[in-house]
Amino acid sequence: MRDAATPPDDGHDAAPDGSPTTPQQRAAAIRAAAGEVLARVQEWRNSPHWREDETNRRRYQITVDAIASLDRLPDPEPQETVLPLVDAIGPVLAAWRPSRPGPEQAILFTSSDCNA
Repeated sequence: MRDAATPPDDGHDAAPDGSPTTPQQRAAAIRAAAGEVLARVQEWRNSPHWREDETNRRRYQITVDAIASLDRLPDPEPQETVLPLVDAIGPVLAAWRPSRPGPEQAILFTSSDCNA
């Protein structure tokens, strides 16, 4: 369950104001969102709420590895898609989908989510 309302789906080519975005703009948004996720994961890992268990260690490593993979990818050319960037960050989205509310849910979902 999300704390904030789910934003409307205006399609993958729409910016928050409804205008189309370039692959470079989408890539920048994906990279920025991934950086925020990594910062949240690291913040949570350093908090008293962190549980040092196999699941959290695995999810932390998935996050670090995916962000490193994303960082190694070049920015797309104008005619290219951002699919390689989405593929690189996909494991993080799967790893941090908690089925219960709490500090883990804040890793991916906040009221300031971007529409990448």
